Amino acid sequence: MDTDLVVFLLAMARFSPLLMVPALGPLAWVPGYVRVIMLTALSVIALGSADMHAIQAHVTESPWLFGLAMAGESLVGLTFALATVLPMAALGFAARMVDMQSGVAAASVLNPSTRTTESLFGTVIQWSGMVVFFALGLHVVLLRGLVSSMQLVPIGSGSVVVSPGTFLGLLSTQFLLGLMVVLPVILGLFAIDLGTAYASRSMPQANIYFVALPLKLLAGFTLLAATLSFAPPLIERLFRNAFAALPMMGGH
Repeated sequence: MDTDLVVFLLAMARFSPLLMVPALGPLAWVPGYVRVIMLTALSVIALGSADMHAIQAHVTESPWLFGLAMAGESLVGLTFALATVLPMAALGFAARMVDMQSGVAAASVLNPSTRTTESLFGTVIQWSGMVVFFALGLHVVLLRGLVSSMQLVPIGSGSVVVSPGTFLGLLSTQFLLGLMVVLPVILGLFAIDLGTAYASRSMPQANIYFVALPLKLLAGFTLLAATLSFAPPLIERLFRNAFAALPMMGGH
């Protein structure tokens, strides 16, 4: 197999998990044809800047070893995907908690990009995360990291760049920060739950759940609107902590 073709395919295997796999990351909202163009452009850049001597000769000659090299590059690409998927997953988990507490967990909206249903609060919060991601230029930082990874982790080496300990530490930090984004909403709804619990003891004949549901919906959206105005620094910290866990991101 031609060496140029091998490098091109290995580069596509590295960049595909981030750009093409539907996930919770902000790039999932980018149109598919734009992501295909980005994937092709990055693979061509890799073809022009990769060290051809780093590609072992037996990789180009053995389909089995070529498949192993493709799997290794996919693992490297998955570490890049973690930098965007984990922050958005943390925000989605926190939003799901708000959905459960506010009583709108059964309601959902259709996401035309991924053709899946999403929660009401989850959609609002993940849109906020996407806006912060692009407004702060973090997508540029991510693309620079993809390009610089070709020097730090050469094409064909397939080295995993995140240790299990780093991943577990990042996982706990991300979900704690995601919870902090919606903590005022959760505390406000909890206070309403305490009030309705006391009212249900005073009026046992009333169906207090349906009586309090409009109040909880109004309070949930009001508190969320007030909270999101202070959320961008926390959302930025979510992404930058994830980027800092990847050595090739340069600690951005």
